[in-house]
Amino acid sequence: MALFLFFAAIVVLAAASPAIGQLPGFLSIDCGLEAKYSGYKDTDLGIVYVSDGPYIDTGENHQVSGDSTTRRPYLTLRRFPTGERNCYALPTVSGDKYLVRVVIARDSQNSSSSATTTTLQFDLHLGANYWDTVHDDGTEVYEALFMAWASWAPVCLVNTGQGSPYASAIELRPLGSEIYPAVMANQSLRMSSRQRMGQINSSVTRARSELPLNYQKRPIYILNYDIKYSLPSQLVGQEK
Repeated sequence: MALFLFFAAIVVLAAASPAIGQLPGFLSIDCGLEAKYSGYKDTDLGIVYVSDGPYIDTGENHQVSGDSTTRRPYLTLRRFPTGERNCYALPTVSGDKYLVRVVIARDSQNSSSSATTTTLQFDLHLGANYWDTVHDDGTEVYEALFMAWASWAPVCLVNTGQGSPYASAIELRPLGSEIYPAVMANQSLRMSSRQRMGQINSSVTRARSELPLNYQKRPIYILNYDIKYSLPSQLVGQEK
């Protein structure tokens, strides 16, 4: 049985733009998107989202009322009114490391703000292992790091008797083998907190694809650099 530990993410603001673009190996699922749609490119992030139809065969698709600030992936969701355990099968390569992200955008039709008196709550499992508990606290993001043990990884929503589980988006990102050495076949990590430095809003900053970090294994010497709140060009691949 795999062990879940905690990890904290510290985000240092390097660029105001949240755009990242579609990188090799990215899988971004818009839960509840009709299978007849082949996918679309998110205009905010440049990421291609696809329907969740190929990855699960249970649940119901629902439209969500949003406003002008609601991102397109969060305008649909898949709800699971039946079954104790409903699982997405995400394609993986055995032995590779991944980050998996589940987004639960607030659903007023199934929340404590509706006519029901029960506060929505359900569990997330990664395979057979407990991952986290989802509460009716608005839009939440749940992340875990794991090493794949097969050609697919089950991400499961578990009904605990306090409302029908649902998901708005699921994202799978391959990780390099050298990072997060604590992630092993018998040990996964789940995010406990994310600390944002440099900006007051709570949105998730993603690295821009056109500004790749220069992670070459050599020292970089930076002299006479005193511009606040910006990274030197040597660190973002803009060397002249």
